[in-house]
Amino acid sequence: MKSKLFGVLLLIEAAALLLTAAVALHYQRVAGETDARCFLLTAGLTGAVGLLLYNIGNSMKKSSLQIRDSFMVVALSWILFSLFGMLPFLMNGTVDNVTDAFFETMSGFSTTGATILNNIDQQPHGILFWRSIMQWMGGLGVVVFTLAFLPSVAKGSKKISLFAAEAPGLSVEKLAPTMGATSRLLWFIYIALTLLCAFFYHLGPMNKFDAVCHAFTTIATGGFSTHQASIGYFQSNYIECVCIVFMLLSGINFAMYHFLFNRRFDVIRRNEELRWYLLAVLLFTLLFVGRFYFAPHFDTITDEQLVSHPHTWWERIRTSMFHVVALLSNTGFQGSNYDYDLWGRLFLIPTVILMIVGGCAGSTSGGIKMVRVIVLVKYIKKTINELIHSSSMYTVKISGQIVEDLSLKRVLSFFSLFIIVFMVNVVVLSAVGMSFEEGSISFLTCFSNYGPGSGITGPSGNFDTIPNAAKWLLSFDMLVGRLEIFTILLLFTRSFWRAK
Repeated sequence: MKSKLFGVLLLIEAAALLLTAAVALHYQRVAGETDARCFLLTAGLTGAVGLLLYNIGNSMKKSSLQIRDSFMVVALSWILFSLFGMLPFLMNGTVDNVTDAFFETMSGFSTTGATILNNIDQQPHGILFWRSIMQWMGGLGVVVFTLAFLPSVAKGSKKISLFAAEAPGLSVEKLAPTMGATSRLLWFIYIALTLLCAFFYHLGPMNKFDAVCHAFTTIATGGFSTHQASIGYFQSNYIECVCIVFMLLSGINFAMYHFLFNRRFDVIRRNEELRWYLLAVLLFTLLFVGRFYFAPHFDTITDEQLVSHPHTWWERIRTSMFHVVALLSNTGFQGSNYDYDLWGRLFLIPTVILMIVGGCAGSTSGGIKMVRVIVLVKYIKKTINELIHSSSMYTVKISGQIVEDLSLKRVLSFFSLFIIVFMVNVVVLSAVGMSFEEGSISFLTCFSNYGPGSGITGPSGNFDTIPNAAKWLLSFDMLVGRLEIFTILLLFTRSFWRAK
């Protein structure tokens, strides 16, 4: 069964490579570009391996996937996708080594948006399209796609465990009687948002190619752009506003759109995570606007930094909201006033906080998720109340529902593991030559699937010059962040492999 599922997943990747090859062939005809061959070769190789694995799985004794197998399939499928997906970068000469190619590809599929490329505007259209479609495929996850449209592949297996292993969050919510139907519903919402986003982008100063590519990476909250200057390349207030709207929508639990379509407004009103998410956008936008306004009065802000600040009220509001939504949704796009490193250290702490938190569970955004922050805050409040009123018992509720003790333990374990993983990464990144600050923020941005870091990895730089050992570690952090800690951690425990 595992071989068959791996085969199907690779065949899906081969189909995406063929679509990219078709785009590359079009631009070979109209612009003389030469990257179509590398996509055709990679599609052939990926498809051949996929067929081989599928046939091996078909010839073996039929068996269903157990919970342990589900976690292994999801984790290994993302690594397989990155190994085959990096080949066009190497064949085309976009990068000249395996480390950079794997880093760029893992950043794509995990929707992180961190890049090692310094010459994005010079890349052929096929490479640019492949970077975009990688993020779009990784947004909801390819395993979820398989459950949606090829449910017979995992017939008889615990599909909810496959879904849960790839869809991060506090719990899995069925929107339909089966997980296959739930997956299809989510993908239809995903596709509809992508089409709408591309349409509105194209109404502005984006050509069709840019509109489609940016729609892919906006709805996936990935952040890869077809230009080195990201969204700021277009110098368009309209494009930035459209981007803000769709980044914001992509950070919301996709189940809310299902309830909206079915006029379940009562469910939407009760959803506490949505309220916290929108309130965070509002409050942090006001915080950044206020800091831009009062910045000239702070001694820590220099004249050189003031030059990089937005100066009119409209620019402050637009820049602040773009920055906050890009961070909270973990998209990582940069607008016209994009370089938060130049704004001064006054702006760095709230930037890092938003980067870590991320959007809602059930969305395409990264981070630790807003719902976990709510649970943690309420659990702390519960503990304080129980200390004051020792004879009373308190519960933690989200949207009117009591959070079970098992879920509370998982949230607390998640935060504990996050701190441990953070400390280990900082030590290792410092040991291979990165500064404490750059190493810390580079880990946080890769784990949160945001993209830009700070310093040499900041919005005006990239990850090209960091040590190769750091690139491999941060690539692993992207995978851990995308699938969340437990999915990967389970693979390294003895009890997981001994379990029957």
